[in-house]
Amino acid sequence: MVARHGTALTLSEGPRRDVISELLKDSKCEYLVSDAFSGNNKSVKDTNEYRLENNLNLIQQVYCNAHARRKFKEAREKMIDAQVYIDHYKKIYFLEGQAKEKPPDEVLELRIQMRPLFEKLKLLCEQNRDNYSLKSSIVEAMNYFVKNYDALTRFLNNPNLPIDNNPQERLLRNPVIGRKTWYGTQTDRGAKTTAIMFTIVESCKLNKINPREYLKNLVVSILHNNEVITPNQFKKLKESKANPTG
Repeated sequence: MVARHGTALTLSEGPRRDVISELLKDSKCEYLVSDAFSGNNKSVKDTNEYRLENNLNLIQQVYCNAHARRKFKEAREKMIDAQVYIDHYKKIYFLEGQAKEKPPDEVLELRIQMRPLFEKLKLLCEQNRDNYSLKSSIVEAMNYFVKNYDALTRFLNNPNLPIDNNPQERLLRNPVIGRKTWYGTQTDRGAKTTAIMFTIVESCKLNKINPREYLKNLVVSILHNNEVITPNQFKKLKESKANPTG
């Protein structure tokens, strides 16, 4: 599943490489939020080569911290030593929780407080990796964190970037649960229609507007050959009507 955050795209899973590449080449996104999946990395590489040739802005990757934290949690199941790394992530996520719905300048202030925690976490990983078997889960977690450190911390400098892609993981539940009810999509057209409808509904929810109201407006606009507007534009239109002097 893909979600947009202004100039950022968020992937909740690893779709096929060619699908991602096609999507990115046609988009104007400047950031891709995902896990450190090799298919995503290759797609970004291919897209950036295309963008270089066409003098377009390159895409920067932003890795999901929930994936990095999960690896330390999995390591804790086998050795308690992993707890110290999880504790650092608890402090980081506590600060991110405080930043929720705050204005951009306040978000950045809180994220400034996160940077020393990330730096300490990286230092602990680099200092302690040699104390365990190279095949152990805790070393795997440490290596993942250190190798992907730059992309894991890129969100600190931009208040519009998320710390992880958990919201998109949650959004994916609705189509998955629904798929069990309608026994999947039987045709390519059905799959495309489903994707469009879920995208519209979730976009309405993100803009805090009623999907039924938007869809009614959308159908009427199409029937009367009027301009079709996005959920965000529909929200602004409603706000302007409610506050005509604003």
